[in-house]
Amino acid sequence: MPTKEEYQEIVTKAVNKAIERDLPRLVRKATRKRFLNTEEAMELLGCSRKHLYYLRSQGKLPFSKEGKKIYYDIEDIEAFMEKHKVEPVEAGYEE
Repeated sequence: MPTKEEYQEIVTKAVNKAIERDLPRLVRKATRKRFLNTEEAMELLGCSRKHLYYLRSQGKLPFSKEGKKIYYDIEDIEAFMEKHKVEPVEAGYEE
């Protein structure tokens, strides 16, 4: 059974680790735009206008449209990227 001081140290270390891991992501999320135009979405995805159109037309990436302007929710883009993330199988993985 840990002493009160040991317990406080364990909790403090766990909280500090969680803050170090999550704080940068939370700050980015709190300070960014929610909706991106086509140019911003292309930059975030690192793709061409043609590929972005393909993703949109195939229903792979949701979008909003007002008149001729198209907007993408940054959370939809992140979900798309997360869904298509490829993890290396072994250390010898090559691109």
